[in-house]
Parts: sequence; C-alpha cells; structure tokens
Amino acid sequence: MNRFNIHPTINTIVLVIVLITGIIYGIQENKQEIVYIDNIKLFNGFNMTKDIKVIEEAKIKKAGKVLDSLYVIFKSINDKENTSFKSLQQQIAKKSKAFQELQDNYTHNLSKNVWDRLNNYIKVYAQTNNLKIILGTSGNGNVMFAEETIDITNQILEFSNRKYEGNN
Repeated sequence: MNRFNIHPTINTIVLVIVLITGIIYGIQENKQEIVYIDNIKLFNGFNMTKDIKVIEEAKIKKAGKVLDSLYVIFKSINDKENTSFKSLQQQIAKKSKAFQELQDNYTHNLSKNVWDRLNNYIKVYAQTNNLKIILGTSGNGNVMFAEETIDITNQILEFSNRKYEGNN
C-alpha cells in the first residue's frame, strides 16, 4: 500500500519537471517571435513620408504666399468703406479657410496613407520572418523598455523602403 502512495508523488514531480522544461523551452523559442519597432523613427525614415512632405509642403507654401499677399494688399487699403476692401476681406476669409483645410488634410492624409502602407509592409515582413508579435513604441507608450536586440526598426524601414521603391 505504501508503494502505491509513492507512485502518484513521483508522477506529479515528473509532470511538473516536464511542464517547467516545456515552458522554459517555449519562452526561449518564442523570444525572437516578439519584437518591436520605433514608430516615430519608422514613420520619419520611410521614403513615402518624405515624398509626400515634399509635394504637399510645396502646395501649402504656395497657398501661404497667396494668402500673405492678400493680407499685404488688405493692410494697404485705407478706405474701409471701399467695395474692393470688402471684396478683399471676403476673399481673404475664403482663402484662409481653404488654407486651413489644406493643412488639415495634409496632416490627416499623410499619417493615414503612410501608416496604411507601412502596416501592409510590416505584416508581410512579419509573415516572411515568422514573427508572432511586432510591438510599436514611441518611447512614451505601452512599451517602456525592451532589449535593443529585439528592435527591428531598421530592418522594417529598409524592407518598407525597398517595397515602396518597387524593389523586392
């Protein structure tokens, strides 16, 4: 009878050892399946971001110069009752609103379009490299610390820029 009581204890000990070994092995195996990227560095280094900024900022600069010119003319008119003064005032209001909308659309579309493209590239990169999780960080979010060995920002950036430029 004593012999049978020892058997369950040994079985339990063996089971615990096997589970612990499996967990340790699993953690070591999965270590490279969880990585992170620096969102800000990736966004700013992506060639699409740079291309869009050049094009859109030129449009904004041009619209800003037109608006500035209207303000100069507006300030030079002395007669406040003049019809050209009121017409210019309306034109400035319209151009100012259009300028603000241009800036707002630029900011929104830049972010949306770039992240849509990057998210597709990140997904392909993860699937190609058998990564289970890619965390995004900006230094003040969910990931407050991670080993630099699992930072793949540069690899993702190079991969994304090659894809964006049409190179595989």
